[in-house]
Order: sequence, then structure tokens, then C-alpha cells
Amino acid sequence: MDKHLYLISGLGADARIFQRLDFQGFTLHHVHWITPEAGESLRDYAHRLRSQISSEKPWLLGVSFGGMIATEISRQMACEGVILVSTATTRNEIPWHYRLAGKLRLHKLLPIKLLKRANAITYWLFGMKTTQEKQLLAAILADTDSTFLSWAMNAILHWDNTAPMKDAIRVHGDKDHILPLSSLKEPGIIVVPDGGHLMAYSHAEAVQALFHVVYCRGDWQSPRQ
Repeated sequence: MDKHLYLISGLGADARIFQRLDFQGFTLHHVHWITPEAGESLRDYAHRLRSQISSEKPWLLGVSFGGMIATEISRQMACEGVILVSTATTRNEIPWHYRLAGKLRLHKLLPIKLLKRANAITYWLFGMKTTQEKQLLAAILADTDSTFLSWAMNAILHWDNTAPMKDAIRVHGDKDHILPLSSLKEPGIIVVPDGGHLMAYSHAEAVQALFHVVYCRGDWQSPRQ
């Protein structure tokens, strides 16, 4: 039976974030962002995205914001497997200062245009070091829809999911400055050394190797480091 893998990118990103990954043996599908409705929750938005998933018991791979969406989709339909990279799975894993900013609505004061400009700070936050990595991040930020970015930030900060993911494979970098490894609560997270927030691109070989070990041979039994 064909294996169908649905790729869900990070906030504002697209298929470019997966271009260094090669998933042989899987039929790939890219889940595309749709226009959010005013005040829509992550759960309701994920429910509408499900219309793009036509396979029975699909595999999901979500990166960053896409991992949160994959978490919500997997709660709404049966999945063969779920891979979550550089993401949180409950609101309790969102760093406390982000949640405080949400309660105080401080994120509403941030100029969206400023968030769409790549600079030394954003390169550090996302863990992009080489010229090619920086160029990709700059292009992704510039192409991000401002309305979508504003909605997504608000939806993340008001995410109400508290149910942990029990069966997902979670991969996280120990140099993730946006969602630090120390803020994650669940055991069994596979750690990529020196991996930043966009390690699906910057550390693609490591993510690729872990994917094949876990899902092609099924013998990875590593505790969180």
C-alpha cells in the first residue's frame, strides 16, 4: 500500500523548507496555507486544512507552526504516523514569556513589517548561519503574508491545547532559540546537536537520517538527551 506523507511547513514558510529532504518510498503532498478567518483558532483552522488530506491514515510531518497544526489534525483523524520537528505540542510548551505577551496583547504592538525583515537577530533566532541559509530565510520572511502572520501569532499565543502527543516522533535542536529545548515537557524527544529552529533545512542530513531510522527500520529507541 502506498505511503502518503503530508508536509506542513513553518509559519510563513512553504515547500522550500523541505527541499533538502528526500523521502524515498513516500508519495509527498504539500499542505498549503489557506486564508484564516477572523478570530479563528488553531483547532478550527486545522480542521479546514484537513480538506487537503485525501489519504486514509496518512503520515504527517510538521515543522514549527506546522507541527502545531499537525498536532491538531492528528487529534481529528487517524494517522499512520506523526513527525514533529522544532515545535511545541501543547500551550504549556510555549515559553512563558510568549504566553504572558499574549495575555497582555503585547504582540499587537509589534510592527508586522519589522518581523518580515531578515537581520542578524532573525538569523540567530532561526539558527541560519551560511549565506544560502540566510538567503532562504530572508526570502521566506519577505514572502510571508502579513495578515496570515498576524493571525498566526495571535492563534499560537492563545492556543488552548493541553493534551500531550503520546505517539508522535519529536525531533528538536539543542540550539533552538525560538522554542528552547528546556521549555518542552514531554520525554523521548530526539535531540539534534547544534540544531536551530529551521534545522529541517540547515541540518537536513540529521533530520533525514532520523526519519529513516525511525520509520523505515523502526529501531530507534533513544531517550531525550
